[in-house]
Amino acid sequence: MKSVFFSLFTLFMLTVSSQAQAPTKLRHFMQAAPTPAGAIPYGANPKAGRYVNVGDAKIYYEVYGKGAPIVVLHGGIVGSTYEMHPFIDSLKKSYLVIAVTTRGHGKSEMGSEAPTYQRKAEDVMAVINAVTKDSVMVLGFSDGAYTGYFLATAHPEKVKKLIAIGAGEWKQGFRTFNNT
Repeated sequence: MKSVFFSLFTLFMLTVSSQAQAPTKLRHFMQAAPTPAGAIPYGANPKAGRYVNVGDAKIYYEVYGKGAPIVVLHGGIVGSTYEMHPFIDSLKKSYLVIAVTTRGHGKSEMGSEAPTYQRKAEDVMAVINAVTKDSVMVLGFSDGAYTGYFLATAHPEKVKKLIAIGAGEWKQGFRTFNNT
């Protein structure tokens, strides 16, 4: 009985002490985490940021580096371009990085159309067409990987390689990519 009481008392004290700490500032839905001091504010960089109009929405993207083009797509729900900073930091040394903020996230508008994967793929295609005439590689994380699947299926002539991270297998419209 003493051990049960002691365990409950300890649990109570841990709960009280954790609530006594200073509260963190709440952020609204889909707002990116604050950028650490000195870091490039990917997803909100006025030096690299641009917009493309797609229907009634403005889609935000940033361009970094030089070389063969690679599109970088962040995850969904509360995802942001900033979460892709390790990839962007590394890839921009050798590639032209096109970091797209997908519809309804960050600085991209939602517009009146539902943000389906088909819609997001067409948004990304509009960004690609605004930046380059070349075919691209696509690196997508989670929701961005699914958008990449749809983009590669709808525009096989523009997507030469697809790197899908954290997404399930996709067989609809599946095609193989050459190892070049």
